[in-house]
Amino acid sequence: MKFFSIFKQNQDVKPQALPWNNRPSIFGHIQSNLESSGRLAPSAFNLPDEEVRFKNGSLRWVAGGMDGAFGHHGNPGGNEKVAQKIAGLIKAISKKNDLVDKLALYNMLSEDNIMDFIDPAMEKIAAAEPPVYPHLHSYARWLAFESPDRGPVKFGIALLGLIRDNSDVDKMITLGKHEEFTLFSAVAITNSLENSEPVLWELAKCVDGWGRIHLVERLANTKNQAIKKWLLREGYKNSVMYEYLAYTCAVAGDLVSELSMPSVSADVLSAAGDLIVALMNGGPAQNIDQYEDGAEVTDLYLTRVEERADTLDVFLNLAAIKDFLEDKEVDWTQRERMGWSVNLRSDMLIDLHKILSDPKWKQIVLEKKNTRDDQEFWRVSQAANILGISLWETHWQRLVQDPLQSTRWYDIMRNADQERIKQIVALAVEKLPLNEIATGPADEMGLGPAYNAHSCLSSLLQELGHYPGHGFELIKVGLTSPVIRNRNMAVRALSGWGAEHWPQGTRELLLHVEENEPNESTKKNLGNLLAGRALE
Repeated sequence: MKFFSIFKQNQDVKPQALPWNNRPSIFGHIQSNLESSGRLAPSAFNLPDEEVRFKNGSLRWVAGGMDGAFGHHGNPGGNEKVAQKIAGLIKAISKKNDLVDKLALYNMLSEDNIMDFIDPAMEKIAAAEPPVYPHLHSYARWLAFESPDRGPVKFGIALLGLIRDNSDVDKMITLGKHEEFTLFSAVAITNSLENSEPVLWELAKCVDGWGRIHLVERLANTKNQAIKKWLLREGYKNSVMYEYLAYTCAVAGDLVSELSMPSVSADVLSAAGDLIVALMNGGPAQNIDQYEDGAEVTDLYLTRVEERADTLDVFLNLAAIKDFLEDKEVDWTQRERMGWSVNLRSDMLIDLHKILSDPKWKQIVLEKKNTRDDQEFWRVSQAANILGISLWETHWQRLVQDPLQSTRWYDIMRNADQERIKQIVALAVEKLPLNEIATGPADEMGLGPAYNAHSCLSSLLQELGHYPGHGFELIKVGLTSPVIRNRNMAVRALSGWGAEHWPQGTRELLLHVEENEPNESTKKNLGNLLAGRALE
């Protein structure tokens, strides 16, 4: 649909000055990047407004991350003043269809701070009862399906949800497959359909991050047995944190009943381990202390898994459960009311000791230590640490093979000691493009592939404070990096050394660096370092 077919022209506004002029729509971008599976191709993750919205190296949230975090941990919808202004503009647009009003609203929405006002704005729009036809529905559809900017698209989806015209649901589903818009699509779909559960479920299968979290939360009260089974086995799995959905899926999927069955399938047992550990980790949602079946479920899991404990995933889950049961810093008196009796915990620990002390685990670690799968190697490394197995040579070989992967520097520094640190520093000086890092201080966050080398340096610097006199050349590079974290880590490394271990000329270098430091917090810590005060 062409813009001027639904927008009345205004002589005061020139077409070339309009912010959406000659830019591709987000909906079209998403639609053209759908795979045959129904999921979004990786090529669609970067939206058409990326270059307009973000500067190189600036902080970017993962898709849907800002709205998800703000909605879960902030105070969404609190800006009544902005909400009132937006409601007023919508009312005017619905009646007069004036381009000046649309331009004013579009510019507000393009800030993409929708969560700051969306709830009160929708409430005020609904209370005003603006006429939906002939202008408002067309305008909402244009925002959602023709706009090139994410903020207007989100607002357009929300407005369509308020209008409740189910003819737009298919397009809302398409937009919802990009996690930047899943939350808004989920709400609009729920408002537009009498029974939205099947649609939300199918959409949940197409997303993995914040979109999965929003959709599963809206399926928590389902009575549909197929959905309940999926929630337990797959629904909790997301790329943000399993902890967000563990409680929801354990309760909705009736984990205690599944584990009480005469025969427990491998997929239920695998999910049970993931869910129990996520609940024990706690964090952003309800945890084991709110889960009434927690003690019973853990006991059932340990009974069921003993004969099938043969993967590192199971080993790590069992080790995490052991740590939880041995935690002496919590008040177990409170937990005893939830079934965590002294006798039950003692019995569980006996079972865990028996399983975890099996020599097969060491053999599995040694057999898998040379895997090229990074996720599997992470499990190998974690298990090796628990079992007291040194994988130094393996870590070193992996680092030499790919010295521009920051996680490998992190791993090697965790395995460093006073003898190995010289070897590590020498490799860093040889392999890292230090001249490309030391380009001068700036306010860069250091995100994205262009900053791989800077991330590697951070992994080194954050541990160098434990090794006085080693790696000063790396610290000097960190002090002149454009990435704030590099400079902060370099300052902390020198603080860890103590001034008595600083090479000659270090104080003069720090005075020069302090004079040119653009970040206020880093500058303050440089001053603290020079004055011998504790860092903030």
